Amino acid sequence: MNYNKYFALAKQQGLESLELYISHNYELSFGLFHSEVASYSLSDTSDISARGVYNGKIGYAYCEKQDANTASFLVSQIKENAMGVDKDDPAIIFKGSEKYHKKNIFNPEIEKLSIDQKLKNLYEIEAKLKAADPRITEVDGCDYAEAAEEVMLLNSYGLKLKAKANHFYYYAGVVVKDGEEVKTGYKVKLSNDPYEFDIDEFVKQVVKNAVDKLGGKPCASKKYPAVLAPKVAASLVGIFLESASADEVQRHSSLLEGKVGEKIASSKLTILESPLKKTCFFRYFDDEGVATYNKPLIEKGILQTYLYNLTTAAKDGVKTTANGYKAGGKVDIGYVNVEVKPGRKTLEQAISKIKEGVYIEEVQGLHAGINAQSGNFSLQASGYMIRDGKKAEPLNLVTVAGNLIELFLDVKEVANDTELQLSSISSPSLVIKKLAISGK
Repeated sequence: MNYNKYFALAKQQGLESLELYISHNYELSFGLFHSEVASYSLSDTSDISARGVYNGKIGYAYCEKQDANTASFLVSQIKENAMGVDKDDPAIIFKGSEKYHKKNIFNPEIEKLSIDQKLKNLYEIEAKLKAADPRITEVDGCDYAEAAEEVMLLNSYGLKLKAKANHFYYYAGVVVKDGEEVKTGYKVKLSNDPYEFDIDEFVKQVVKNAVDKLGGKPCASKKYPAVLAPKVAASLVGIFLESASADEVQRHSSLLEGKVGEKIASSKLTILESPLKKTCFFRYFDDEGVATYNKPLIEKGILQTYLYNLTTAAKDGVKTTANGYKAGGKVDIGYVNVEVKPGRKTLEQAISKIKEGVYIEEVQGLHAGINAQSGNFSLQASGYMIRDGKKAEPLNLVTVAGNLIELFLDVKEVANDTELQLSSISSPSLVIKKLAISGK
């Protein structure tokens, strides 16, 4: 489509500049229950969001369809929105970066694989789960989902950027019963290469996650050396990094305010944002059109930078860190491909010297149980005891409590068992010196 008329109309209506963000999203998902297709969803949508500067204020508009009236609708909405702005925030439409590091990460093999084959994979997963262990009483979820997104950003200064990405995931969960005891387990496999998916290995991990929980009991209440599983570590890192948002800092609601250049974590801990790393979350420009770049956020425990979009960067008189991402129609602050730098030791080596400790595999109530301003947390958890350097009996009905900064300052070892989560955060297991556990 020719978008020149949008820019011509914007100029005619007195807009100083205009930005268009066109997104095309394809999503497919389906699931089995008792060998029947219990859910099926297919969507193929496009939308256009726009930002423009009018009388020195920035206005926003959004539309889910494009027709002869779309341009006039967007321009009029931008003007109306801008006239209602009473803040003195900088109004910026970005002209463009000097260089962009483009990469093709879209994998056409995902859509080439037929829906029949993807459904056949689910039937095979379900059948193998049922046969895997006599204690499995139910396969309570067996799902497949895939998504593809194509975006294009254009503005009045001639900037034109395009990006395309896709991924898929399989999910399966089971219920196991031993006597009167009932436990559940699940696994998610995320990728954008359908030929690396190993059904037998996936089934094995689902079953192990459930069966290993049988016999779980609370431990004695005290402080233990602790190990956070990759998905737990990634979740806590994600909440921790919310405080690295320059917007939170400028609103004085961040526990990291005034701490750039200071030690906020163990020297064992380095956290990077690597948007240019070739994963399914690769981004070479943010939603304001700024070229992204790989950077340390925390390097050997020292906070290196806050995360900035154009507006917050202008307020602090610094350059944006290319972390402007859309939240609804407006541009907020986000991140992609955050990774905790792995260590050299395997998980087994990392815990080998722990005489008595806990391995936390799952936590619940993350947002309700964590105070973002203070960093204090109290979370329901489950996992395993560690005895004489090895995982031992399962552990459940316990609560872990502490403070995020103290937790990350207490990181003693970083293992090398990295896992990429749906949040786009990857982390290995983290060994913590001491963590308060409330049990029996």
